[in-house]
Amino acid sequence: MEKTKRVSPRRIKRRAPSRYHHGDLRRALLDLALRVVEREGVEAVKLNALASELRVSVAAPFRHFPTREALLVTLAEEGADQLVAAMEAAAARAADPLEAQRARGVAYVRFAVEQPGAFSLLTRVELLRASPRLRELSASQQSLMEPILGRQHRGHASRSVARRSAGFLAAQALTYGLARMLVDGLLGEVSADDAERLAIELTGVLGEGLLERR
Repeated sequence: MEKTKRVSPRRIKRRAPSRYHHGDLRRALLDLALRVVEREGVEAVKLNALASELRVSVAAPFRHFPTREALLVTLAEEGADQLVAAMEAAAARAADPLEAQRARGVAYVRFAVEQPGAFSLLTRVELLRASPRLRELSASQQSLMEPILGRQHRGHASRSVARRSAGFLAAQALTYGLARMLVDGLLGEVSADDAERLAIELTGVLGEGLLERR
C-alpha cells in the first residue's frame, strides 16, 4: 500500500487576505484623506493612492465615493458640523449678541489650529459650490448677525447699521486671516490655547471700536 505523504505545516500556503475587503472602508478613506490634507494639502488627495495605502482594490473607494470631489465634500461637511458645534458652544456662554459673535470668531480660530485639515477644506470655494449643505450652514451663520446689525427699514440700511456691517465684515476678515496665518505656519508653532488667547485680544480691540460706533 502506498504511503500517504504528510505535508509539513510549514509548506501549507495561506491564502492572502482579499484586497477587496476592509472593516469600514468608507470611514478609513475619510480619515486617511484628512491626514493627507493635513500633511500635504488638498491637491495630494487621490483615490487610487488612498486605496493603495489601505491595501484595497483601486475600484473599492468608488463604491463609497463616486468621485474625488464627493469624498472631499463629505470631509468638508463633517468639518463644518464640528466647526458649527464648537462656535455655538462658545456663543452659548456669551452674555449678549455682540459677545456671542466674538466668541464664534475665537472658536473659529481655535478650530483652525486644532483641525487644520478640515479648515483647509472649508476654505475651498469649489467645495462650497458643490455642497448645498455647506452653503446652508454658511447662510445660517451669516443670519446670526441680524440681531446685532439690526433690521433694514424699507430696504435701506441706516448709517449706524452700515458702519456695524462694515465692522463685522472686518471682524470676519480678521478671524479668517488670523486662522489662515496660523494654519500656514506664518506665526511659527502656536498651540490652540495660545491661538485662542491671541484671537481674544485681537477681537477685543476690534470689539471696542464697534461698541464706540453703536
